[in-house]
Formats: sequence, C-alpha cells, structure tokens
Amino acid sequence: MAASTASRNAVRRWGAGTAAIARALIATNEPLTGVALAEAVGVSQPRASQVIRQLTEQTAVRATDDGYVGRSSKLLDLYDRRARPALVQAESYWYSTRPLSDQAARVLRLARATTTDVAFSADLGPDLLVPWRHPTLAVVYASEALDLSDAGFVPAEGRPDASVIMRWTTDRTLLAPSPPWPRFVDDIPLTDPTQQWWDLLDLGGEDRREAADRLRAAIIAHTIPGGA
Repeated sequence: MAASTASRNAVRRWGAGTAAIARALIATNEPLTGVALAEAVGVSQPRASQVIRQLTEQTAVRATDDGYVGRSSKLLDLYDRRARPALVQAESYWYSTRPLSDQAARVLRLARATTTDVAFSADLGPDLLVPWRHPTLAVVYASEALDLSDAGFVPAEGRPDASVIMRWTTDRTLLAPSPPWPRFVDDIPLTDPTQQWWDLLDLGGEDRREAADRLRAAIIAHTIPGGA
C-alpha cells in the first residue's frame, strides 16, 4: 500500500473537471458527446474537448460516430494514480461508539438542519452497493464544514481512531454519482462508485483491497444494483 501511495504521488494530479469526466465515462456504456460531458460535469466545451483528447491519447477513451466511450479498466487505473478530491481544508476525524448506521443518520440530520449537501463513500457506501466487509467507518463529502460535535460525535486524533471522516469539498460533482449509478441506497446519499473505490484504496488495508477489487469488478460489469 505504501508503494501504491508513492506511485500516486509521483504523477501529475487531475483537476476536478478531469476526474468528473472520467467518472461520467466509466458510469455509462452509452457514447457521450463532448457537449453532453461538458454539461454533465459543469466545464466548458473546450475544456471537455481537451480532457477527452488527453484521455484518448492515453487509450482510455475511443471515439465513435455517436460520441465517446470510455475504457473503464484503463480509466480506473488512471483515476487511481491521478485523482484527488478537491478539499477546502484537511479532512477532519470524528468518533462515536454508536452503530455506523446510526452515525450516518446523525450526520444526515445535522446536514439537513444546516442545509448542507453530503454524500457517503467508503466504507459505508461500498457495503450498500456490493457488500463484502463489515463497514467500520464512513468518509463523508460535504458542501460545507460540519461540526459533528453537534451530532454527538467527539473529535478523533486521526484516521485510525475515527469512525467518520469529514471532507469539505469544493467539487459539487463529488456530492452525487454520475448517471446511471444510484443516488440513494436505504435513503443514504452516495458519492460516485468510482470515488468510493478510490477511497477504499486510500483508506488502506488488505480487506479493503479485496472490497475494492469487488467494487471495481461491479463498476466495469455495470452490475451495481440501480445502475444500468
């Protein structure tokens, strides 16, 4: 895992727009035009064309008469090495002894009370999509900073002690998955499965690696329930 982290840090990082275009191409088997991609992720058409050209040069995208089709396996490999979530500040760590489902419900209640958009990722998200391991924490992306002490959590010293990791992001595309992936499962809002897969790898551990492999296979095969 240390080698994987070092490899990630050794390459040029993608911006939020490039990562969002990659997620959109991974999510669907249908061809997407440059205009459709630009509209879907909120970038200009020239920028979308530039990203598509770069991805095509890396054999991650192929052009068809109807638009562009992503090669999911290649795009995922690139995403692993180059994507990073755009955060306003360093992630914050929180802890609770309550069941993780109850913790998620408390985060959601606080988010709704403060009109903050949130989306859940690993470990909780993958367990809802492709169950494999018992989730022990949840990474949560949020449109605003959330103080979870207002929801009964206490600050944790770091990742090893946390049951919830909060990430305040400027990237609105991380707060909802690309179509046709499910937006909600059991009333819990989810981020894109590709980002969930990335977060499993980022959190580390052999059991998460196995969960990530299963989620990756489901992404490529488009067998995630609620997707098409």
